[in-house]
Amino acid sequence: MDGSLELKVVILFQISYADMKKLITLITGSLLVVSALAQAPDFFHYQALLREPDGSPMANREVAIRVDLIRDQVDNPSIYLENHEVTTNDLGIVNLKIGDSDFFKEIDWGEGPYFLSITVNGIHVGTSQLMSVPYALYAEKTGNVNDDDHDPTNEIQTLSLEESTRELSISLGNSVVLPLSPWREIEQDIYFLRNVGIGLLARPGYPLDIRKAVYGQHDQPLVRLRNTDQATIAYTGIAFETIGDGDKPTSSWMRSEFLQTSDNYDVIPSFRGMTAIRAAGSGFSILADSVAGSIRFYTTPLTGTIVEQARFEPGGNLGLGTTDPEARIHVKEGDIFVEDPDRGIILTAPGGKRYRVTVDNDGNLQGTEVVLK
Repeated sequence: MDGSLELKVVILFQISYADMKKLITLITGSLLVVSALAQAPDFFHYQALLREPDGSPMANREVAIRVDLIRDQVDNPSIYLENHEVTTNDLGIVNLKIGDSDFFKEIDWGEGPYFLSITVNGIHVGTSQLMSVPYALYAEKTGNVNDDDHDPTNEIQTLSLEESTRELSISLGNSVVLPLSPWREIEQDIYFLRNVGIGLLARPGYPLDIRKAVYGQHDQPLVRLRNTDQATIAYTGIAFETIGDGDKPTSSWMRSEFLQTSDNYDVIPSFRGMTAIRAAGSGFSILADSVAGSIRFYTTPLTGTIVEQARFEPGGNLGLGTTDPEARIHVKEGDIFVEDPDRGIILTAPGGKRYRVTVDNDGNLQGTEVVLK
């Protein structure tokens, strides 16, 4: 033994799950490796990986990094700062030596917590708590404290976690309540217990809240469900479920689907390549929830064209081939074709009787009284 002391201290940073989902510039912690002759180090090494906005490493780039040391609260003024002009390596990594021999010796590392704030090229990329102090610096201030009883057992402390309250405490010391994560894991499934917001919104108001300024032909889909299976029963869609007969003890789930079948779909051949709505319970309804709302049906007979083929007006008139129906059923530029010779049009006489109007082989109209249910 040559009397030297090698100190290895890992300084951890707390980064929330939500932050990890973002593209962040700073993703590594710090590693302190110091060799000294039985004395406290005057600095610690800090290593960081910098990335471009697209996620690729910021390789071989000159960057300006400001390091601030903050005590007690993250919004407190900096008690120490350094500015570094460095160049990243091929992997986008920079290594900094942080510390001042005179100033660091004056810091009481036991009077924390302490936070490290990092700014890169004028952009603040994060503030993280130093989860362990530089032990050698702290030990230098406390190493000469008298311990007259020479009993090592009363120097031992116990770290414990109370599951019900999530309180982490150390004997003869303080405690902290650990934040409850919104993530839950049950067997192979992962659950998120809070609302999720995607896009342009300040705070999600629904379990999944997506907002986006959509423009252009290549930016239209907000949500995409894609099934790459080409089997004859494969399709993709969205299922809607609710409880049917909810006031009964034996309630059952009602399920409807909005789905898209493939060209190979063979369960119902006429549904191949179709968008379909499968409704359970009382059936399927379309609601135009407005006093001026109409229900319209369109087709595209030619590329780049959209033609309205039918419309229900708010008053209930149905127009076929017209956008302004003037009767309960208004047909424009077309016929009403009744193929069955025993069927026709049922009319009501002034006296209340109803007659089915058909035509004979000579083209003469015939009226037959009918009784409707």
